[in-house]
Amino acid sequence: MELTQRQAQAIDQFGNDLTVSASAGAGKTRVLIERITKEILSGKIDIDRILAMTFTSAAAEEMKKRLVSAWTQALAY
Repeated sequence: MELTQRQAQAIDQFGNDLTVSASAGAGKTRVLIERITKEILSGKIDIDRILAMTFTSAAAEEMKKRLVSAWTQALAY
């Protein structure tokens, strides 16, 4: 799935807090995971300085799973 222009802007917008709000299945989790991964790997922010919240335990578990997957892929390079 290709990113929309607004999703790409949200991922690349460093130095600002970000709220991602959209309907179910719109790609919120993907945007958050890509942004978090990019910011940490760029060295612009420490992992201890990131707060990512969601409203359900299931969504939180999905975010954790995707973050582990993103880190595993990034560290493989």
